[in-house]
Amino acid sequence: MADADDVHFLVDGVSGPLAEKLAHALPFVVIGSQADRLEETEMSASLRLKDALEAYGYYSARWTERREKGAHGKYLIIFSVTLGRPILVRKIDLKSAGAGHNLPALQKLFTQFPLHKEDILDQITYEEWKGKVLSFLNARGYAHADYSRHEIRMDRDQFWADIYLWLNTGPRFHFGDIKITGAVHYPRWFIQRYLSFKTGDWYSPKALALTQSNLRNADRFSDISVTSDLDKAKNDAIPVTVDLKSMSAQHLKIGAGYSTNIGPNAAIIYDNYNAFDQAQHVRVSILAAQLNRNASVTYSWPVGAHLRSEYIAQASYQNQNLTAYNSNEVLASAGRQWSLRNENSLSKSATIEALINSEKANYNVAGQFNNSFYIYPSVQYSMQDFRDILRPIAGYTLTARVEGASKVWGSDANFVRFSAQGEWRKRLSRNWVLGTRAKLGAMWLTGPISELPPNLRFFAGGQNSLPGYAYQSQGPFAVDGAVEGGRLLAVGGFDIQRFVTKDWAVVAFYDVGNAFNSWSSFHALQDVGLGVRWYSPVGPIRFDLAHPLVAPQAPAVRIAFSVGFSL
Repeated sequence: MADADDVHFLVDGVSGPLAEKLAHALPFVVIGSQADRLEETEMSASLRLKDALEAYGYYSARWTERREKGAHGKYLIIFSVTLGRPILVRKIDLKSAGAGHNLPALQKLFTQFPLHKEDILDQITYEEWKGKVLSFLNARGYAHADYSRHEIRMDRDQFWADIYLWLNTGPRFHFGDIKITGAVHYPRWFIQRYLSFKTGDWYSPKALALTQSNLRNADRFSDISVTSDLDKAKNDAIPVTVDLKSMSAQHLKIGAGYSTNIGPNAAIIYDNYNAFDQAQHVRVSILAAQLNRNASVTYSWPVGAHLRSEYIAQASYQNQNLTAYNSNEVLASAGRQWSLRNENSLSKSATIEALINSEKANYNVAGQFNNSFYIYPSVQYSMQDFRDILRPIAGYTLTARVEGASKVWGSDANFVRFSAQGEWRKRLSRNWVLGTRAKLGAMWLTGPISELPPNLRFFAGGQNSLPGYAYQSQGPFAVDGAVEGGRLLAVGGFDIQRFVTKDWAVVAFYDVGNAFNSWSSFHALQDVGLGVRWYSPVGPIRFDLAHPLVAPQAPAVRIAFSVGFSL
């Protein structure tokens, strides 16, 4: 007893869904080495079991307890349960009143009330349904919705329960006047873009929360308060006050780190979020890495009523010294980005970006030195729906891009290029997450591929492609046997994660694919691996060990490491 480390619980004599529910009520606990802590833990678990059984209708259940000691001070406490006779629902009295009682969707919810006569009384499901109905009404403007009677009358000796649930929706409210105070250096029209509601919309606490989140994520305001005053509602219109305090518009970030793809690196990023007091954003970024050096300037200014709608101008210089090629590229772009959604959603986003790009490059690929100049338009569509971007374990993301050049515009060759990448994740259960991902590309080109700079060719390899192979190291071969990149790309994979704690998971993954020039020459590479995920406050931290199964190259096991969400 003195060496106890942790205690697990097992409920015997109960099967099916009820057994799973009782197991959730008895998670394992870590205790100290004192004997009395084990006794306290056992007593506390017995009380939790009692509460859980009664919540699911078993007030006459009885059980015995026994304790088994395992290795390394671990204990298993087994509850052998005899359920006894359950409480059955005898009567259900559901009523609705108020301005919204005839809403079709509300009536549908009433028809879906989860308990019926002669059902075992399940108070957890009952409470969840009650909350669901109130959330439904609150999101549609019924801010005073409540239950005038919510009562379960029970006779434990006769094993019956009567349910009385009377709902009053109350009046329907809409948003009234919206007052914005503080942050005087920002234009009012710009701040209004962050509001997920306008005067006259149906009142919704969710819209207030989304606005608070939008403003917090803007990196422009240090203090944010979005409040409504129900007591001051007039003619069912609720006034709202948005009070802001600006942070310094200019930020300087300096950091160092390590990326599997480009090696050790250091970065300096300067941001000005309110250039000319017009909410225009200037970013200067300098990255120095073992395999990549990059300097860029981006200037964006907001336009329109929706977040992420803006004009963009950018210029960059990049030098890369990778396994398959060396290159120097100067790129200038200008265009517009449109936001396609303005929903009350914390997770969904979709944008279209249209740019005119001008690129001059010199490069050495497969022993061939070349120079190129291209002017080409590009259109990119992006969509994302993750419930939590810092914990991307449920949802999806997709990016598709098409671009093309013509000698008529002064480019060195004619080409049309399409690329897409996506990821989908689903939480299978409390502890298991399934993920799939894919990258696809196709290109039509007049002339040899040597006329294209490396960034417009397709290569495979790297942490988010084939982690068992070096970054951008795989693809079709030139005459001398060196990789030169291809006109097509197809890479896919899947992984399965098993959470061992709330924020830590182990993962196993498999990837297959390659870059190639035609399907007849497609040579699929494969890798497998194991890894660890830590879902930290700054996003997921990934550490993987990947082994190539086809055409293995040194090292036999590659380490892949990254911080934050990446595709």
